[in-house]
Amino acid sequence: MMVLQIKGMGCMHCVAKVTKTLEAIGAKVVSCEIGKCVIEGINDVDAIRTAIEGIGFELISAE
Repeated sequence: MMVLQIKGMGCMHCVAKVTKTLEAIGAKVVSCEIGKCVIEGINDVDAIRTAIEGIGFELISAE
């Protein structure tokens, strides 16, 4: 399981967009809220960062 801290999410539309994007790269989204998502199934931080930045947000940390 990986906890992502994401900057730039301000509403539930942002949460939905991030969730959809993470699922598109093979992540199982356990939970997602403004600023934080918990995922399983993918450990490639570079792929996660690229996907998140591609939709206009910033990956602050992935632990």
